[in-house]
Amino acid sequence: MANLQKFRAHESLNTEAAATWELITNVTDAEVSGGTAQNIDVSGYHTLGLTPAAEIYIHFHNTSTATLVEADALKLAGGLSFIKIPKGLGDTIYFNYISTSASTVEVRVVKM
Repeated sequence: MANLQKFRAHESLNTEAAATWELITNVTDAEVSGGTAQNIDVSGYHTLGLTPAAEIYIHFHNTSTATLVEADALKLAGGLSFIKIPKGLGDTIYFNYISTSASTVEVRVVKM
């Protein structure tokens, strides 16, 4: 039988207090027209802190090569946001994002 337990008991019950903090430096994202989405491995984390400089499309997937389709993604406004990472996608989870416009966008990402 597979071991489905991803976190220790105190991590599962209190994710905000048990979170690990890893800052990813500002990532400049490719533009949406002809650009490639950024893929960040977020496996083993509970929450993402995001500060995009402008609107971005976001989604989670279980492969790093997944294509981000704007029609299937959420649009996130610029500014500070915290997002829970879904755990039902498999052992490896990737956070994907791309600019909503024809210009590049800087995004600061913190994995917690």
